[in-house]
Amino acid sequence: MKNWIFVFALLAAGTAQAQDRYEKITKAFADAESKTVLIAAHRGAHLEDPENSMASFKKAIDMGIDIIELDVRCTKDGQLVVIHDKTVNRTTNGKGDVDKLTFAQIRALRLKHGGKLTNEIVPTLEEALLFTKGKILVDLDIKTETCVDKIMEVVRKTGTEKNSLFFLYDHRFAKPVKDSGFQTLVRTHSEAEVDEVSAANAFHLDDDHYTPAVIEKVKAKGARAWINSLGDTDKRIAAGDKTAFGERLKAGANIIQTDYPAMWKQYLQENGLYH
Repeated sequence: MKNWIFVFALLAAGTAQAQDRYEKITKAFADAESKTVLIAAHRGAHLEDPENSMASFKKAIDMGIDIIELDVRCTKDGQLVVIHDKTVNRTTNGKGDVDKLTFAQIRALRLKHGGKLTNEIVPTLEEALLFTKGKILVDLDIKTETCVDKIMEVVRKTGTEKNSLFFLYDHRFAKPVKDSGFQTLVRTHSEAEVDEVSAANAFHLDDDHYTPAVIEKVKAKGARAWINSLGDTDKRIAAGDKTAFGERLKAGANIIQTDYPAMWKQYLQENGLYH
């Protein structure tokens, strides 16, 4: 009996810790002026597990990361699955276009990591949202134009409106999506587009208008400024170039998307920029 009491106590402590962490994340995300720089794990924390897998999402949560980015596509029979590419060829042991395969066909596949087959399967969007609910924010990178209404339905069904960020490639959709009760991450391609958007929780800035002046405009709108560390910056970080961190943050971004979330977390903690 004492052993079971000990197990239940550990589970309760873990749940309370996760809830406390999630509250800190959501509070920081809502505060555009917060000094905390939030970290987004690109396709989950996928250095040791397949990208866009439940294992990579769990790893990001266990690491104490703030946001996971995942990709949403629709199968031939209308099921929402989490996968980046148009085809299953690169990331699984199958072949074919996602939208030409049924859910059953995709579900029978296994994800690859580093060229090796794993036991991980392609998750559904509903599974991913239920697993991450109340633990971490989720950036929904929508790769299909035909199932957006269905994605909204799943977010509502799972009660994850507060967890989810709708990544919008066209800034003109920001207001209708936000007015529908969802949080928005709006990609802008110029300073003029930043000026036009009034209904965004965060702005995904391109490099050509990532400047201190634009960052001030974003914060004045009560939003956070998202910039990618992907590509050259991440390569420099992986190679041990510590100057890359500061250079990326220099203009004032306060959300960083990266393939190396653990390294970013260490840097931010060491410099008093993390929670």
